[in-house]
Amino acid sequence: MSKKQPLTTIDFDFGVGEVIPATQEAHHSDGFDEQVRKTEKEGLAVFKRILGSTLDSQLTQNEQFPSDGEVFVFIIQYFASDKEYSRRDVDNMAKTILDVLKNRFYMDDSQVKTLLVGKKLEKRVPQNFAYVAIKRLSASQDVDALKISGLERSVSMFQELKSKKVL
Repeated sequence: MSKKQPLTTIDFDFGVGEVIPATQEAHHSDGFDEQVRKTEKEGLAVFKRILGSTLDSQLTQNEQFPSDGEVFVFIIQYFASDKEYSRRDVDNMAKTILDVLKNRFYMDDSQVKTLLVGKKLEKRVPQNFAYVAIKRLSASQDVDALKISGLERSVSMFQELKSKKVL
């Protein structure tokens, strides 16, 4: 039996016992070539306010955050029903969570070096549940998910396409 390689450690994580509400596009056209900011739906605003307050109380003694460096954010949303699973977009759920994390775990969106978001139906998690993890990264550090999922393959493909003068 081979020894498992240690996975990326996590600096902070939390769970949410519901479906993350989706953040929609923040602006819309007013019909006269101007952009108007949309008002946030009440349920979304309440979710952000409650989660933000909960995180604030958990972070009072945590001097690691907000980070002045880059971070890795992992979000997985588990669903209790096929219907909810099939109609939810991971990008909109991620936006909601990132809005809550900003100014608590990092100061600027550009500090999120890696964002890994997924959705899943899982018998071992038989209800709506979201898990969020945050990891501070050193300047040259990458997370195992990137290494496993193809960071080196992406570099190889770039070099191959460059040598073929496609890029």
